[in-house]
Amino acid sequence: MAKLTKLLRYASQAKAQTGKGYLAQWMEVFRLARRGRRLGVEEYYELEIFNDRLYPAPRKDDCVGWRASAEVDKRLNHPYWRAIANDKLLNYALLQHFALPSPVTIAVYSTEGRRVGNERCLRSERELREYVSQSLTFPVFVKPICGAYGRGTFLFTAHDPQTDSLVDKTGRRVTVDEFVTACQTPSFHGMLFQECLLPHPEVRALTGGTTSCVRMILLVNDNRPKVHMTFWKIARVNNITDNFCMGETGNLLAWISTENGTIENVVSGLWPAAHAVQKHPDTGAPLLGKTLPDWEKAKQLCLSAAVHFPGLRLQNWDVAFCEQGPVLMELNTESDLAIPQYLARRPFVDDAVRLALA
Repeated sequence: MAKLTKLLRYASQAKAQTGKGYLAQWMEVFRLARRGRRLGVEEYYELEIFNDRLYPAPRKDDCVGWRASAEVDKRLNHPYWRAIANDKLLNYALLQHFALPSPVTIAVYSTEGRRVGNERCLRSERELREYVSQSLTFPVFVKPICGAYGRGTFLFTAHDPQTDSLVDKTGRRVTVDEFVTACQTPSFHGMLFQECLLPHPEVRALTGGTTSCVRMILLVNDNRPKVHMTFWKIARVNNITDNFCMGETGNLLAWISTENGTIENVVSGLWPAAHAVQKHPDTGAPLLGKTLPDWEKAKQLCLSAAVHFPGLRLQNWDVAFCEQGPVLMELNTESDLAIPQYLARRPFVDDAVRLALA
């Protein structure tokens, strides 16, 4: 009942915004669910597909939601190659081997003894507990070997021996017992301990000290990678990651010009709760019209990395713009392709994607 109420409210708001009647909306919802990219009814509204000014009728069929995102990813990325992206330890090991800039891993918790390179390996609960209580250097970013959406991540700034707890950047305390238990989550397959990166001074002036990554989506046709879409996940000062989570984290999303790295559109959420953002809410710095530093270098870095993963023809790279230059934070598959579509105000599927899918 709650979902029906929400959809009726959406339909009313869509009619008020565009003048499109209820019958016309629902006929379009039914058609797009049955044809095209099997768009869901909530996606029809929250991605603003109902708006004919943004998406004229012929273009709506090329708009994607979560179903089409999964289908496109499934068709373009070979299952044998997915571990290279989903297993962050393996991905970092390969990036290190190819001398591509990535975060410095200082330790790994892995009961199997896996490592990125020559960093310290913690194979038991005892070794993990002793390391975080006695030898861990700060600040440090900790994340699962296999994880997504920022789950299971920590950014610690100190250890308090009085309470045997770790202090994160917001001042929250996590006891060593709690942290060790989290590290042993089976689906994580271990944890990576990494040096914290410092944003490029120009980026820090815009958004503060939290690392905010640009997502570069690459298509690979005939073994030639090309940047398809780019957007920026802009973190708030008190968050430790830049994950958007449909606006729940308070972080922002920005559409970035693929050609020159200029910020063209910034939003705080999806329709109808989205608000256009002019300035970063924490720093007060204007965002629109600003150009990210080292843009061409970052693009070339992703293109150079992409050729090493030919079985992944749709690659989602997260790139941090740091003091030392662009850094490849991670490679992703199975990403939500509707988000860049929403920011760009154009369908994700175009001639280049159709060629890849052919």
